[in-house]
Amino acid sequence: MTSCGERRRSVTATSWEQLPIVAERVAVGGDTLIVCRPERMADSIVLPLSHFVEELEIVPLESRDEAYVRSSSVRLSDNYILVHSSRNMPFKLFDRKGQFIRTIGISGGGHGNYGRVCDFQLDEKLGRIYLIPWDATELIVYDLQGRLQPSIPLNSPEEKPWKLPKSVFHVDAERGEVTVATLPWGVNPRMVWVQDFEGHILRNLPYNPYQLPRDYSPSLQHLHNTQAFELSILNFNPEGEDTLYHYHTQKNRLVPVLTLDFPEGELLPHYHDELPTCFIGTIIGRMEQTGLRLTESRAHTNFIVDKRTLRGGPYRVYNDFLGNTEVYWLNHSRNGYYVRNLSPHMLKEELERALRRGGLTPAMHQKVASLAESINVAKDNNYLMIGKLRR
Repeated sequence: MTSCGERRRSVTATSWEQLPIVAERVAVGGDTLIVCRPERMADSIVLPLSHFVEELEIVPLESRDEAYVRSSSVRLSDNYILVHSSRNMPFKLFDRKGQFIRTIGISGGGHGNYGRVCDFQLDEKLGRIYLIPWDATELIVYDLQGRLQPSIPLNSPEEKPWKLPKSVFHVDAERGEVTVATLPWGVNPRMVWVQDFEGHILRNLPYNPYQLPRDYSPSLQHLHNTQAFELSILNFNPEGEDTLYHYHTQKNRLVPVLTLDFPEGELLPHYHDELPTCFIGTIIGRMEQTGLRLTESRAHTNFIVDKRTLRGGPYRVYNDFLGNTEVYWLNHSRNGYYVRNLSPHMLKEELERALRRGGLTPAMHQKVASLAESINVAKDNNYLMIGKLRR
C-alpha cells in the first residue's frame, strides 16, 4: 500500500539554488508580506556556520568561585559579556576576553532584586543594564559597577500600575525611549508601545485584534538582529497562522513581514525569527502518547527561508570553524551575534566526537585536538562561542 502512495521528494541540498521556492511576496494593505507554504518544504539543506557568521571566537570564562555560570542567556557589547545564569543566580559581568568583573544585583525578592527575568539588555554606551522580570511593573536598572539605579516605570504616572506578563523591550538611549511589547491579554491596556524613561506613553497599540486568552503558555519572540523591532508569538494552541511583525515606532503600527500558510486542517504550533539575511523558525509537531504514563513528545522541524530568493526548507548547520560539529540554537542569536554558552564537559565531548569521526584537514585536526586537550572538565567555567552575524 505504501508503495502505491505519492512520495515526497527528499533531497539534502548544499546550495540555495538546489532548494525549491517555498514562499511568495503578497501585497497586503500597502505592505509586502512573505507567505511561506510549509507543504513545499520537502528538501532540506545543510549549511556551514560561516554562511551566517563572519568569524567564530572561543571565549573561556574565568574560573573563579564567584564567576561560575550555567548554560544560559548571554548579551554582548563591544567590551563586555553579560550572562544570566538562572532565576536563583545573579547576573555575571565579564570583559570580552572572559575575565570576570563583578556580579550584578541580587537574585531574589526585595527592592531592586530580581527572580525570573524575561528579557535584558546590556547598554555599554550609556553604562546601563536593564532587566524586565516576569510580571514586571518597571525596568530594573543597574550601572556597570553593579549599583542599582532609578527604575523605569512601565506605565504613565496617571495610570494604576499593571503587571506585564512575559514581556520584551528595547531601550534606545540616544532617543531616551523604550519600546515594550507584552502578551495581548484583554485585561491589559495595550500590547506594544513607546515611552520615555519616566513612563510617559508616546505611542501605543491596543491588544486588539491580537488578543489571546489570559494564559502564560504563549511567549513573545524578539531577537533584535536587524534595525527593526521584530515581534512574533509562540502559541501552543494556535487558532490561526501567526505572523512575524515589525513595529514601526514612528508610524505606530505593526507591519506584517512573514507568515506560514498551512494547508487546511494541518495547522501546527510554530514560531519564526529573523536574521539579517534569512528567516528561521520551528514547526512543532503534534503531541503523541508514547506509553501508559502518558509521556508526550513533539517532532520539531527547523526551517529556513532566504530573504532574497525565498528558497528554503528544513535545515541543519555544521560548525566549519571547529571540527564540523553540529550547531545548536541558531535562533538564540541576538543583537547581531550568534552566541552559544556551553559547559566544558559538553564542549570537550563534542570536540572528541569530531576527532573520532575523522575527515578533518590536518590543520583543523590540530585545532580541535589542542582545544579539547586544554579543557579541564572539573575546574573550567563555561565556554562561549561568539560570531558576528553576516549582513
